[in-house]
Amino acid sequence: MSDDQQISLLITQSLRRELSPEESQKVSEHLQENEQAAKFAELSKIIEQSVAGISKPDSADFSGDGPGLSEEAKQRLKQSVSGAFEEKLSLSQAGLISHASGSSLKQSGAETSDSDQQQRQLISNFNLVRRLGQGGLGNVWLARDEKLNRNVAIKELRIESLVSPKSWQRFHREAEITGHLEHPNVVPLYQYGVDQSSGEPFYTMRFVGKRTLSNAIEEYHDRIEAGEAEPLCLHRLLSVFLDICQAIAYAHSRGVIHRDLKPENVALDNFGQVIVLDWGLAKVLEDSELANKLASTSLNLTDSSLAQTMHGDVIGTPLYMSPEQAAGNLDKIDTKTDVYGLGAILFAILTGEAPHSKSAAEGHTSVESVLQSISQSQSPQPAESKTCIPSALNTICAKAMARKQHLRYDSVQDLANAIESWMAGQSGKQAAYDTLRMEGRELRADLQSSVFNLERNVRFASTLPPIEALINAQTDEDISVWRERLATIYEGILRANPDYMGIAYCSVDGNSSDPDKQRYREIVRVERHSRDATNLRVLPKSKLETGSVNPFITAVANKKPGETHTSLSCDQMCGGRDFDSNAVRLLSAVPVYDAKTEDVFGFVIIDCDMQQMLRRQMDRRVTAGEIIVACDIFQIMLHHQSGQLLEVSQTKPVAELAPHFQSAVDALQTQTDFIDETNADIFGARLWFTPGEHGLMYLLKRQA
Repeated sequence: MSDDQQISLLITQSLRRELSPEESQKVSEHLQENEQAAKFAELSKIIEQSVAGISKPDSADFSGDGPGLSEEAKQRLKQSVSGAFEEKLSLSQAGLISHASGSSLKQSGAETSDSDQQQRQLISNFNLVRRLGQGGLGNVWLARDEKLNRNVAIKELRIESLVSPKSWQRFHREAEITGHLEHPNVVPLYQYGVDQSSGEPFYTMRFVGKRTLSNAIEEYHDRIEAGEAEPLCLHRLLSVFLDICQAIAYAHSRGVIHRDLKPENVALDNFGQVIVLDWGLAKVLEDSELANKLASTSLNLTDSSLAQTMHGDVIGTPLYMSPEQAAGNLDKIDTKTDVYGLGAILFAILTGEAPHSKSAAEGHTSVESVLQSISQSQSPQPAESKTCIPSALNTICAKAMARKQHLRYDSVQDLANAIESWMAGQSGKQAAYDTLRMEGRELRADLQSSVFNLERNVRFASTLPPIEALINAQTDEDISVWRERLATIYEGILRANPDYMGIAYCSVDGNSSDPDKQRYREIVRVERHSRDATNLRVLPKSKLETGSVNPFITAVANKKPGETHTSLSCDQMCGGRDFDSNAVRLLSAVPVYDAKTEDVFGFVIIDCDMQQMLRRQMDRRVTAGEIIVACDIFQIMLHHQSGQLLEVSQTKPVAELAPHFQSAVDALQTQTDFIDETNADIFGARLWFTPGEHGLMYLLKRQA
């Protein structure tokens, strides 16, 4: 303990009549030699007399806020303290302030006339701009440091706390603890002083703005509700969480437990720096280095005495409080209490709400009932509030917030390591998911290109000269000649496109105003043999089909010249022929108009083996663990798993075969892509044949 601190303590004890004769003699000698010490003694006497006038003179509790103080007495004490400062403190002794402070600094290093006895006065001037916040002990202001031309934050003791010397002690203790925690993520303290005009203690610190982690969490969950959140948003919040962990881990290494961790006590500046605030309720472990330093001053408060100064107030914030705090077990508060507080912050990041907000809303009408619920009930888990929480993060949060302390992480660093491991795994997982998404989109683009070529070929097949010649042919001989020529061209189209199973030119007869009476008739059809894909055949007249016009043909007939209509046979809109029930055909048709009458004469249709097209797609190298291709009625057309094509039942819906794809199926009814925001496991891509009506969906699952 320094000489000045020792003499200050002896003066205080002298006024309370606690000194031995030898110690009293030592104080008297010092007061005669030191003018500043004499002024301090006179000030201390004034404060002691003020208290003695309104309290018991011999009381061991020098509290000025005991139950015997009236409001008038408190005001008298405040006026006495303030008046004493105005009359007895000169600028050379306490300095400052215009709102702000001055402090005495010993000069070192330079050669001076009085050696290290000389003191140099530091004067600072601060102009208050606006109040930033108010707590139970003090107010925080934004102020302008006129000497350095910068903004700072000033925290001052509230007026109603000035009458309590222990409030002064708590305030000084908070400043001391904050000043000892020199870490990039702990708010730096610049200066401690006393306002000369009001007698109020204060300290200045870095101004970090008004944006807190609470604001960032609220914005993140607003984006989720609006459908605008990205996975990177959660990554940023977890990076902030890791910075908080580093600050608390450092504090623990210095023997300090914060015990009031919550998003509101974490400031975020515009450049990504994270600052942990408000160390006023911190507990200093008795065996720590910092505890020894604090014990060397007369302003030290033990944890039990700190609790007594709060007059029954809860130490901490109930909505984020650990069970041992809620139960009032001060002796059980240790570093794992802060592990719980960090878990509570993680809970808020994942869910957007405080962990004990439901306890406070479930009919508890008092703080006591809320605290009882927290101390006696199992801690909540994020997944209980929101189902979209990644399971690994839910597990991490649940472990950090375990009701029993020995079940939590052993240290803050262990909790931080668990989050870092998850984030690192997510990076690899995200890369794998990006590959999955790329594969899904490539499959869709490849099929889209095939559909485009199909529609181009069917348009070409409808504009050939034999088409118009067959419309105008008058004799059977002419019809036979032009049929043969058209069939030859159609054979060439099939040979060039191995996925095409058949191509036909058909007429539509009957009353166009009454579709029930309309019938179609095949004029030319060339098809591929069902068992030998290289065998092409032109059907004779006796094998050409005639049938009723169905919805597919009606849709084709309603198209304008050159417009195609494309659909799947599983959509129950096939072009007339009854295909094998196990085959899924992709059909594309275009209307043919009579140049003379300008009415629809018929149509040209090409049908493709859709499953063969899909199997050919699977020949490429894919990393997806599972791929399902299904049509609009959720009929499965292809199931590819672990590099193998599986046999599928055409009547089995996706929800029955693979329920994990159900959310993607639902989303793809209105969207072209489904992106798994929760687990990054599933991607879905939709290809519309008829926008908003008919199409195909690719469902991909990441390799486990």
